[in-house]
Amino acid sequence: MVLSNSRLNRRVGLSFLYFIQGIPQGLIYFSLLDWLASKDFSISDIAIITSVASLPWILKFIIGPFIDTYQSSKMGKRKPWILSSLTLLGLIFLVLSQFISIQMSPLLIGILLSFIILSTSILDVATDGLAIDILDKNERGISNGLMWGARTFGVSISALVSSILIRNYGLNQTFIFFGIALLGSSFFIIFQKENIKDKILSFSRPNKKKQIINLKKILKDLYQTSITPVILMLILFCLVSNISFGMHYVSISNLYTNLAGWDHELLTKIRSIGLYIGIFTAIAGGYLSDKFNPYKIITMSQLFIALTMISVFILNNHISNLYIGSSILILLSIMGSFVMSASLSLCMGLSFKVIAATQFAFLMSIRHFSRIIGEWLAGLLDYLNISVNDIYLVMFLLSFLPILVIQRMMVLNKAR
Repeated sequence: MVLSNSRLNRRVGLSFLYFIQGIPQGLIYFSLLDWLASKDFSISDIAIITSVASLPWILKFIIGPFIDTYQSSKMGKRKPWILSSLTLLGLIFLVLSQFISIQMSPLLIGILLSFIILSTSILDVATDGLAIDILDKNERGISNGLMWGARTFGVSISALVSSILIRNYGLNQTFIFFGIALLGSSFFIIFQKENIKDKILSFSRPNKKKQIINLKKILKDLYQTSITPVILMLILFCLVSNISFGMHYVSISNLYTNLAGWDHELLTKIRSIGLYIGIFTAIAGGYLSDKFNPYKIITMSQLFIALTMISVFILNNHISNLYIGSSILILLSIMGSFVMSASLSLCMGLSFKVIAATQFAFLMSIRHFSRIIGEWLAGLLDYLNISVNDIYLVMFLLSFLPILVIQRMMVLNKAR
């Protein structure tokens, strides 16, 4: 498949890459957390695991310059990075299968999982750079929706499969299965080409001058492209956009398994259903971002997210009811996908091609740091014996921060 040949090829190829990215995340952020909560891991314990495991996400702005600079391969600019990171990801799963255990401390579990996220973040940055390289401006919104929908599908499939595997075979055997599956998926990448002249597989380099990364120049370019009022507000938006969801992701398992009495596998299944529906809302969010603009879509999404967060606070005593609890889970999942595709479209549309991978990775690093802030905050509130119900009240209030920033961005954008 040659990605540059047609819009269909671009969308199918990029969607497949995003699907693969979702596989380790479905295991780590969904089924594993639900299972750990059922094993009496507290919100603080889970916050330690997820925040430490997620630290490589905020290093994406450092990974970006290397991917933008080292492109000397006959296979194309991004494919060597994509293929090598995916292979490494599969091998890490196989190695960790021999060590990881819930008998370890939350900190050590988080450190081991961080190696998986590091490989995933390299794959993510390379794929983002590829998307910016080959997508036309007028197809970014719907393409981002399709890509994020594919990633969501990967997360949901991974969460369901890993939940069943963990229950029936244990965590170590689950890691072995995932390692083999990811190594197998790398074979599909071999036959994917960015341009018609690229080699399907080659370990030789074209006769070009040796590339040396000029980190100082890259950071200078990043600084110069970030000091405009609109980009500064975009950075602030990324910084506040994920705090409430970071708090949600480390609190939800404890709320449903320990307080509402749900089985951890049932919880993962219902969350996966929400992700399935989220595939279509992600596509809808991308389409509407193209048709109107991402600012309006993000504002509307955040309002629905805030209302859902406060519904958890109000209906706390009724979450044990399957229908009420499921409705809240599904609504949060689909709105998360909807706002994410619009946010990706916004960030990608404002990125400069000359440092595409670096700038987009920088913005995504800030979004991931925003999530870690939320995880730390939820862990701190739990450590201070604040109830889960009150933690969701804090989430409700913090959900309005992205709306305030995006409204200011709209004013600045009109003034340009």
